[in-house]
Amino acid sequence: MESELSDVGIQQRFVDVGLTDIITGVYKDFTKANIDANLQDVMFASFSLAGFFPPAESMGTSWFSGSTVWNLDIFSVVNKCLETVASKDIVVDVILTSEKTLKQVDASNFNTIQVLLRYLEVSRYYSNMNGLLKAKFAYPGVNFRYVISPSRSLPSNTTPLVSHFS
Repeated sequence: MESELSDVGIQQRFVDVGLTDIITGVYKDFTKANIDANLQDVMFASFSLAGFFPPAESMGTSWFSGSTVWNLDIFSVVNKCLETVASKDIVVDVILTSEKTLKQVDASNFNTIQVLLRYLEVSRYYSNMNGLLKAKFAYPGVNFRYVISPSRSLPSNTTPLVSHFS
């Protein structure tokens, strides 16, 4: 991580990386105002997926990815835009990391592990869609122009490091 980020300078654009402090349970936004001094730590922690990796120990606490709290954080972006423009002038395009629809399965012969994996799949889907629906409700004047989703399954919470494209 250190070598990959060694040539990254001070952020010129709006940046928002969310992390979850596992000690307090608080979600924290790292933005242009506070990310530069801790860029490597923040980026490393953003890959600490609960259940798959240990928490990242840095900046005086223990961190997991912000997806522990928010799978889809539209609020930070819209709130940043609202600092400079009216909601009617904001256009949001959303790229989902899950399908727009939940596939149906025959779970009649699932064992306990398969039921757990299906639960995680359903939970992830509704968590993503819930974030989008809450944002649309909270910001009725914002134009949610496109909601783009993958045409094939991406690695999921259950198997985040397995390539489904090989």
